[in-house]
Amino acid sequence: MDVLPRESCTAVANMANNCLLLEHYPHPERIRYRPFAWSELAYTFGVSQKWTTYRGVVPHHIPLVRRCTGGGLVSHLEDWTFAIAIPADHELYKADANQAYAVVHQALLECLLSQKLPVELVLHPMSSRPFKAPDQCETNAEPHDLVLKSDGRKVAGAAQRRTRHGLLLEGYISRPLLAGCNWSKFEEDFPRALGAALKSPPVPVSSPIYDQSDHEGMWAKFNSCAWNQRI
Repeated sequence: MDVLPRESCTAVANMANNCLLLEHYPHPERIRYRPFAWSELAYTFGVSQKWTTYRGVVPHHIPLVRRCTGGGLVSHLEDWTFAIAIPADHELYKADANQAYAVVHQALLECLLSQKLPVELVLHPMSSRPFKAPDQCETNAEPHDLVLKSDGRKVAGAAQRRTRHGLLLEGYISRPLLAGCNWSKFEEDFPRALGAALKSPPVPVSSPIYDQSDHEGMWAKFNSCAWNQRI
């Protein structure tokens, strides 16, 4: 499993880089893991959601970018985010969506429990999910999401996209809910746990170099009204 350097980017660049990770990675036969941060306050929302629903409640000075994965609205103000791209010949690509969530979040759970943080996996839906507020996706846990044991608040969630190129999973972890977490330790532990779960030992690599036209085209896509406002 290739482990890319953690970098801080704008919302457009992060979404473009994740899609490049799936569709144009120089070594598509490898699993690749990209931890990333945000250089600006931003919201992202799922590929099949309506732009107007969220633009009406997210302040207009804050970027709102459509992901290529599913899910609802997520605020990237104080979270820890990552993307995983899995080749089409890997067994997890062939499994159903719930199994992919379960494998990745079980690895995540192990890392957090190793620091004695009070979290657990959700095994069944906790509530219905009508749209109510910008953070609604972050407050309603789905099966295999992580929540606090004490009150069920959602700690971590993810969204997926499955294409002929492979499986892309974009995940986030709420930092404010894990005040006792040693994030430096987590950053080291999580790739190891993922590598074990995916049967592919982690190997640090440098940032990939993409074809310029692919890079510019992907950035232009996620920066465009045609993409973000298409529904």
